[in-house]
Amino acid sequence: MTVSPPSAGDGDRPPRPTVRPGWQAYVNRVIVPPDLAGCPPAGTPVGPGDGRLRYHATMRTVQTPALKKAIVLARRLWLASSPRSEGPLHLAIDGPGETGMTTVLRQIGRAFEGIVGDQLPADRTRIPVIHINVPLSPTSKLDWSIPFADFVGHQHTKDPESGQRSTDMTGPVCHVMKTRGTRLVLVDGIDRLENSELKTAFDYFGYLASEFSISFVYCGPGARDIVNAARRGKRAEAPAGGAGGIPALAVNPIPYSPDTYDIWHEVIKFFDQDLRLHGHSPGDLLKLAAHLHERTGGYMKPLSYLICQAAQEAIETGTEAITKELLDNQLVGRFDDDPILQI
Repeated sequence: MTVSPPSAGDGDRPPRPTVRPGWQAYVNRVIVPPDLAGCPPAGTPVGPGDGRLRYHATMRTVQTPALKKAIVLARRLWLASSPRSEGPLHLAIDGPGETGMTTVLRQIGRAFEGIVGDQLPADRTRIPVIHINVPLSPTSKLDWSIPFADFVGHQHTKDPESGQRSTDMTGPVCHVMKTRGTRLVLVDGIDRLENSELKTAFDYFGYLASEFSISFVYCGPGARDIVNAARRGKRAEAPAGGAGGIPALAVNPIPYSPDTYDIWHEVIKFFDQDLRLHGHSPGDLLKLAAHLHERTGGYMKPLSYLICQAAQEAIETGTEAITKELLDNQLVGRFDDDPILQI
């Protein structure tokens, strides 16, 4: 199994992808399922550093329809990122929480970096993608400059230990964008913006986009309406029948029914083939597809946690297989009114 190296002093936890080293670790990370034949046999005592436990904590990202679409959108953003009089193309990633929107957002950025690496001469100093989270109570240009400065590694206080107020880093951030070839900004958590914060935020984004021909991808529940409300707050509504809305990629729960099961089965098959359990046979997890959907509602984040944690428990207990009873023993993935596990 190949994974990104951990950050110094933080055990196995990788650096956050909203700083440049963490983002590069995410972009370059490759997860290879271990060869079960080369793993310790069933019944072998399991330690906290067991390779299969670590592998089942991460596993590979399932290629859902939304993630496949993300690859296409990354190419569209690249093709549309050349200087245009109309301005760069922007996107929204929208849907209910826990459907995997952040994963889709980062997949767009990761694919975009791959395209840049293929299309342009090699340059280790290039920063084609910046990934930020919406800061708390961002009411000024200063507040918005800080997450950008964090990503590119600029110190924004004279002495972080003293608690001195940060300074506006817009100028240095703009210099980086201009000289390091930034073309795409990923903004996660756009739903955290209050109505009173919209104008400041989108004035700031709009300046960066127009000044450096940068595309923005906004992510969060209601992202499309939030972005359009911010844009329309500065001008009259578009005429009836006219265009004006930002393109949006909808990331929704995956349906499952007797008539609509193909996509869900493909997702479960992906997990099934990537499990590394001594007692697992190909197709075992697919037999639990209906129960997995009942437990998770088709939401990707709970599904991933449910399967990964069940696999880890199967290794620790020596059962080496995922069963309905084992799934029901997990706290994650529950959508009923009483999620408390009775012990």
